[in-house]
Amino acid sequence: MQVKQSMATDLQTRLAALRLSRGFRNLARRSLARGFSGKARKRVVIYHMPNRISYAQVYPFVHYQKALWDRFQAEVRCVPFETLLTQRPTAHQDADIVLIQPWFTISAEDLHTACAAVARHHPHAAMSFLDSYAHSDIRLARHLPQSLAFYIKKSLHVDRATYLQGYRADTLMMEYYADLHGIAAESVDFQTPPEILKKLRLAPNFLTAPHFIRGFQPKGPPPMANRPLDIQTRLGQSGQFTYGAMRRGALAAVHALEGVGRSADGPLPYKAYMNEMRQAKLCFSPFGYGELCWRDIEAIQAGSVMIKQDMSHLETCPDLYEAGVTYLPVAWDFSNLEDVVRSALADPEMCSRIATTAWQRVKTYLDDAQFVSDMAFLFEN
Repeated sequence: MQVKQSMATDLQTRLAALRLSRGFRNLARRSLARGFSGKARKRVVIYHMPNRISYAQVYPFVHYQKALWDRFQAEVRCVPFETLLTQRPTAHQDADIVLIQPWFTISAEDLHTACAAVARHHPHAAMSFLDSYAHSDIRLARHLPQSLAFYIKKSLHVDRATYLQGYRADTLMMEYYADLHGIAAESVDFQTPPEILKKLRLAPNFLTAPHFIRGFQPKGPPPMANRPLDIQTRLGQSGQFTYGAMRRGALAAVHALEGVGRSADGPLPYKAYMNEMRQAKLCFSPFGYGELCWRDIEAIQAGSVMIKQDMSHLETCPDLYEAGVTYLPVAWDFSNLEDVVRSALADPEMCSRIATTAWQRVKTYLDDAQFVSDMAFLFEN
């Protein structure tokens, strides 16, 4: 019986990893949304967005389902968020814990509708909010009920008071680059309720996406030796508002480095992109619409040293942004980029140490199921 249960769990996990794959998405959706077994002490339902960014935050709840069961006797089920807006959720009314994960463009009206549906159909469940967004603000907090248990985000400002301030162009980061590039930007105050600050909790960033968990299965990182490319700089640069200006500024700074071998501009198929990353000693990974990027984890997986603007204003789990230990920080205006790049290229031992430390930090986090400990706050109340 135990062998059959283990095989069923493995199959469900494999299906969950294919949730966004065209040929398996419907089967995976049905598997993820099956009813609870009736044996769990903690029953969790996640109303999630089935897109690549959001699912990276949801998948570890399924990937580590055995560890969650062993520690908390918890079962997790995942249902598309739209269910809260379009139909009565009937299969999981006995849930003890509900996580909602709308997209950041949701209207206040629809968010209120979703929260009301949770209160109506899961009256005894503790509801928490999963924020998968790139933006470092918590713009939807004021529309959430006071009964919210936790607000879970993949990075948090070290100074929590940052969330109570208004900024031009939405966030601290965007305000900085609007000013740097002379872009007119209106002030935005998201009217964040102060009481939400004590409910903020960290979740891991993109490293828990299915393809990253698979990608860290080898015993060690790709070796640093025999990498013909100095720095991988294949960045997107077209985008709205300050994003495009910031990325173009980043590329201009790296293009100005004479005698440094860098990748060509423009996109590549993902497999070729990662092959190129494994050929690079360094990876330039500037901010996107938020500070965290897929590219950060891609660089670590490929054994390339990540170079990125200083991240000391944020907390993440695990900490993949420890200056000089897991990445090399540069000034937000890239004024010291040349010094950082040339110093790194002149010190291959340092590069090897940083790349190995970053890779091992991700590997240990994934292999040791540290996600389960990080999420204990959900299950221990």
